[in-house]
Amino acid sequence: MNDIFIKKYWADEDKLFYLHFQDKAAVKQIEITANEKIFLDIDTPVQGESMLYDQELNLLDLEQEDFITKEEFNIVWQNK
Repeated sequence: MNDIFIKKYWADEDKLFYLHFQDKAAVKQIEITANEKIFLDIDTPVQGESMLYDQELNLLDLEQEDFITKEEFNIVWQNK
């Protein structure tokens, strides 16, 4: 199983996203805005208007600095 961790800011939504992919599918996601943090996973894929990313990893426009370590992702994930 190939684990990939992403940290990406989308200016058009003013959100910081953390994504954990296993192989090509997202299994965990964190959305951070000025007002809230939303935690999604395969057991809870929808919360309000937020939904776990359901597209393949290769469809994201990623740069090298968007890839983070498992440890960096887990620090944010554990601060629910």
